[in-house]
Amino acid sequence: MIVPLSVTSKTGKKVAVLTPKEKNLIWNELNATYQIRGDLLLYTSMRIAEAQHFAKHPEYFRKENCAIFLPTVPGLGKLRCLTKQRTVTLSDKGVKAVEEFFSHKVGFAAYQNMEQAFILAAKKADFDTSFITTKMLRKTGVSWHLAAYPNQQSQISRMAGHDVNTMNKYYLADGFRKEDKKDMLEELKGWGEA
Repeated sequence: MIVPLSVTSKTGKKVAVLTPKEKNLIWNELNATYQIRGDLLLYTSMRIAEAQHFAKHPEYFRKENCAIFLPTVPGLGKLRCLTKQRTVTLSDKGVKAVEEFFSHKVGFAAYQNMEQAFILAAKKADFDTSFITTKMLRKTGVSWHLAAYPNQQSQISRMAGHDVNTMNKYYLADGFRKEDKKDMLEELKGWGEA
């Protein structure tokens, strides 16, 4: 059984953080629609509520900038979030994830349905599902950025909408191997290069 790394959320609950290989094992068990939804959440590192709002506003996506410009929207995201308006910098796979999401018009399922789909896929892939949740996609995306680009914490924290201390406390998973970091650099290829 595969036991993924985890981080503790602000609520004290553990949330899985996947390596790229673990992500692929779970994605192999998801249907195409959930793969597209998962890619959007993973490669943008947006909160679920932000991604649901973004799904209704494709004009926020700027392909030429490899970015999503999220405006301030009252009641959207965390109230304690440091940055209300921010730019989500995208990797090459992030740009592709946004394009696929809008070209296939998949939209978002209810949060509970999303979570159940990921738990079921993880079970099929022989994972311990104790910490599998839809939140793992944001935690995994930010953790990959931190592991792959340790010298760019300020840019990563602005992209995630947190200050550096909060980000390091709740997002950085320890225990990635050298090969995991190499895979993360491949997954995030093109990030910050626009």
